[in-house]
Amino acid sequence: MQSVFEGPHSRGWQSADKKIRRISFRLRAARDCFAVRAGAAMNARYDLSGVIGEGDAVKLSRFLDDNPGAVALYINSPGGSAPDGAAMAAAIERHGRVTGHIEGIAASAASLVAVSCYQVTIHEAAVLMLHEPSVFTDGPADFLRQIADTLDKMSLGYAGTYARHTGHPVERVLAWMKDETWLTAEEAVSLRFADKIQRAGGAKIAARANYFSFKAAPAQLLELARKNGWATVSPAPKKKETEDASL
Repeated sequence: MQSVFEGPHSRGWQSADKKIRRISFRLRAARDCFAVRAGAAMNARYDLSGVIGEGDAVKLSRFLDDNPGAVALYINSPGGSAPDGAAMAAAIERHGRVTGHIEGIAASAASLVAVSCYQVTIHEAAVLMLHEPSVFTDGPADFLRQIADTLDKMSLGYAGTYARHTGHPVERVLAWMKDETWLTAEEAVSLRFADKIQRAGGAKIAARANYFSFKAAPAQLLELARKNGWATVSPAPKKKETEDASL
């Protein structure tokens, strides 16, 4: 039997635009309930697992276009390409009928994808993390200054999305991002980054990643990376991922 804990996010603390989307979603869900009884297909499922790389936003967008009804998005990702994460979040918001399910970890760009869903359920053993975007590059000073300006703009864009979905001021979110903030399931619900805690069923192991590359990763993730040999090898990036800013 499922057991969930509903936080303040789900009791009227969410922003006005999210309230409107929730009302619309419930009306459409009621309509879908009758459709299901009449023999229509159940909710579509999409799994976001591992590193977010080039092309993932396009794949998700096409899936959502092909499935205009309710969609369940299952997330276990350490993040990846910041531009793809932002594009995925935009596609989810545009669709308006996606529920998020954080199974192991939603870190970095994956946390933006998660909070963009209409409703977010997080497993009691899962974690959520937000931080500033970063990039591996080289070049002369002027080029590096341009990169830094671009990263600042990306941070502001991400902070705006987090703020819109949680109701927190952008400045507060930016401070959390600068500190690289890791949230337990209870903290994610309390701070309105998630709506419910899933207390039934076994937890998924957090997605493969070199968690030593983060500046404030929890001890259990560092130990997981060490035990599995992830500490010395980063997840295999998808095409051109290393050229993009990552979160």
